[in-house]
Amino acid sequence: MIIGSVSENKDTEKRISVTPDNVKKFVSIGFKVYLEKNYADHLDIDDKQFLENGAEIFSDKDKIIKESDILLQLNLPDEKDLEKLSPNKNLIGVFDPVSNKERISKLLENNINVFSLELLPRITRAQSMDILSSQANLAGYKAVIDAFSFFNKAIPMMMTAAGTIPAAKVLVV
Repeated sequence: MIIGSVSENKDTEKRISVTPDNVKKFVSIGFKVYLEKNYADHLDIDDKQFLENGAEIFSDKDKIIKESDILLQLNLPDEKDLEKLSPNKNLIGVFDPVSNKERISKLLENNINVFSLELLPRITRAQSMDILSSQANLAGYKAVIDAFSFFNKAIPMMMTAAGTIPAAKVLVV
């Protein structure tokens, strides 16, 4: 069985579906992992790290899409790439099934198994697969950092020999 992933549109998506640690786990349980060349360069993760953990790297995106039994993507691939998926393949990611209802229905008609992870129930048994909490946590953290870069006061209280700067009062909603 082959797990594959191709690069997302890096203008709109900086995250990746597969990390070097994931590759190591997948390979240890018997999967092959196919990734597109320069898959995570934008995150300072070079292909060598994936190769060291057992991934195979290809320049040909079509080969990865056609040969993978499971395709891991953050977003729904474009129409051209979706057409390359053959029946009985599995597509796993975050696909916004409400907005992409027609495209997903078309995949289902072609016997492509689609698993949109944001639909997983948020229960104890599925906690390790809960992507909503982790992504919301990251987005909240980043929003606070970005907001404070525009704020004109010191955020934490600063106590130095030269004096004290009181902390800013902030309400996070």
